[in-house]
Order: sequence, then C-alpha cells, then structure tokens
Amino acid sequence: MKGRKQQRKFSSDYLILLITFVLSILFLLLDTIGSLAFLRRGISFVADPIDYNANSLGTEVKDFLGIFVDLKNFKDEYNQMSIDIYEKDVENSFYTILREENDALKKQITLGDQKQEYVMAKVLGDEKSEFLRINKGEKDGIVAGDVVLLGNMYVGNVVVVDSKGSLVRTPFNRATSLEVVVVSGSIERVRTKESVDILSKGVIKGSSGGIIIENMSMNSNLTNDDIVVVNDSRVGEYLVLGRLQDISENPAATSRSGYVEPIIDYEKLITVFVRVDF
Repeated sequence: MKGRKQQRKFSSDYLILLITFVLSILFLLLDTIGSLAFLRRGISFVADPIDYNANSLGTEVKDFLGIFVDLKNFKDEYNQMSIDIYEKDVENSFYTILREENDALKKQITLGDQKQEYVMAKVLGDEKSEFLRINKGEKDGIVAGDVVLLGNMYVGNVVVVDSKGSLVRTPFNRATSLEVVVVSGSIERVRTKESVDILSKGVIKGSSGGIIIENMSMNSNLTNDDIVVVNDSRVGEYLVLGRLQDISENPAATSRSGYVEPIIDYEKLITVFVRVDF
C-alpha cells in the first residue's frame, strides 16, 4: 500500500516536471515570434515601477551609508589637523620660551650687577600674584631672603626654600615693606643708573588692591608715571619697581600716598634671576 503511494507521488512529480519543461519550450518559441509581446508589456508595466523604486531605495541606502564613511574620513582628517596644530603650538611655545629666556639673559647681562652671582630660574606658577614658585632651591645655593630680579627690576624675595624649588614673595604680599624713592626721568636712565632727580622718599606695602606707596613728601612735585625705585639696604639700591599712580591730593594730610603700577607683568613672567651673593 505504501509502495503504491510513493509510486503515484513519483509519477505526479515527473508529470509536473514534464509539463513545466514543455510549457517553457512553448513560451520560448512564442516569445521568439513575438506572440507574447502583450504579456511582456504587461509584466514590464507592473515591474518597472517596482524596479525604479528598488533602484531609488538602493541609491538612498548607499548615500546614507556613504555619510558614515564620509564622517569617519572627516573625523580622521580633523584628528590629524588637531595633532598638527598641537605640534605647531608646542614648537611655537618652545620658540617663545627660548626667545624670552634670551631677552632675560640680555637684560641681566646689561643691567645686572656684574659683581654679584645669579641663578637663573623658571617660574612654575603664581598664587594670587602674592607669591611665585620657581624651579631652583637649596641645591642651587638659594636661601631664604635672597632677592629675585630681572635685570635691575625688582621681582620679590625668597621666603621658603626646599631641595626642589623656592617660594618668592612679591610686592603685592601684605608682608612686604620696603623703602623706595620716587624719581623723574625715563626708565632706561634709571635702569642704567644714570643721573636722575629724586623727588621724594617713601615706603611701599602690599595690599589686596595693589602695591601702596606711603609717606611721600607733601612738598615734592610728584606726577603720575614718575618712577618708583627700591632703595632698601635689605634688597639693594636702584631696583626699578614701577610707575607712580593715583597720587593723593588731600591738603590737610602730612604726607602723600598712591599706588605703584609694576613694570613687570607677573602673570607672564617666565624667567627670573636669584641673587645669591649679596
């Protein structure tokens, strides 16, 4: 019974295959002589929109995927440009530091006291302009109390020293108290210690509002932009500090006061010299 069913199934499959083959030959012959042109046009009419939409969809998908490829290429180019810019910045910074150090050395050689011994140091950072950190310390012969200069411009005094560096107190610090003189003339004349007119003596003190100068003579002919020069036995003489500003005009006072605008820009200071043989 089972064998008969399998035989019938085989016969049916064979018959379907034979009919399919015959119909294929028939359709091929009819298409060759053009008898199926109407059927071809009908199929094309239905299939062409599907083919067009499929091609359009494929193009859109290709363009969409291309965006990710372009983004990756753009990201790679951007990263490379960032690296190039960073390398240029490093080169420019290195050049700037070398140029600044060269200028500082020229100032020190030209304006510094040749009889003294100096240690060149780099500024590592500042703390609210009241202190500077430098990269030289005990092993370089620096001790607390040493004076920090740039040429003959006063920067500050060393207050704390360790083996790796030092802490410098600037004139902005409240603990600062130095004797100064106010002179007329150009800064270059003062720097080179040429003859200048001393207008008044005074005392500078640090404050949160800046460097205050007090005890100036009421009878002195002071004007804004006169030059304030440190003249204190504890740090030395003829060390340029800055320019006189905001002079008080109280006729009832026994002395005059004002502020000092430093010559040195402490925020941009890179190289300094510590005087270790005073």
